[in-house]
Amino acid sequence: MRPFAIACRVLVALCAPIVASDSAAQDTTIRLEGDGRLGPAADEHRGASAAYGYEGSPLSVVPAMIELAGITRGDVVFEPGCGDARVLIAAMQAGASTGLGVDIDPDLAEVAYAAVKKAGLADRIEIRWGNALGVDMSNSTVVFLFMGEAFNLILRPLLWRQLPVGARVVSNDFAMGGWKPDRTVRAETPGRTYTLYLWTITQAVKDEVAP
Repeated sequence: MRPFAIACRVLVALCAPIVASDSAAQDTTIRLEGDGRLGPAADEHRGASAAYGYEGSPLSVVPAMIELAGITRGDVVFEPGCGDARVLIAAMQAGASTGLGVDIDPDLAEVAYAAVKKAGLADRIEIRWGNALGVDMSNSTVVFLFMGEAFNLILRPLLWRQLPVGARVVSNDFAMGGWKPDRTVRAETPGRTYTLYLWTITQAVKDEVAP
């Protein structure tokens, strides 16, 4: 979830399916229904997270993130800056096994926990309030990000060091410096185009940070 001057009430329902795409393997453009906004309840939660700010991945874009990650049964999902847990919930609904979300904003951590309970996923998703950089990610097979490129660059060596070979990392709108993505998807909405990136952890990147 990306820091931004807005906060949002939880929205559990996912909407706006992909309606068109091209067939390029590495660089793809998809067109999404919906205007790319956070959802009809966004204004109701303004001010609840004033200390940090919050913008979640738009509901119309979340399914594209899930598809890009290639969620399968048994995946363990981690999301730093989980916001209202919409991506974690979508991942569980797509077949992932368990998820962990961490948010530094206590208000959003409470919102996320309420969303998880409402979705009936409290036995599969854990929500924590705190600093995501201190979390052990070694059991995760998928990581979702919408935090900004500066955070991504801080997190990158931790991803390389801790994640197992084959784990996937999906970032909404923010790259990872010189770490070239395996695939890039441009998710077009009427109001804005979001760039989604996919990386896969390889032994080569793990060797770069090996002691």
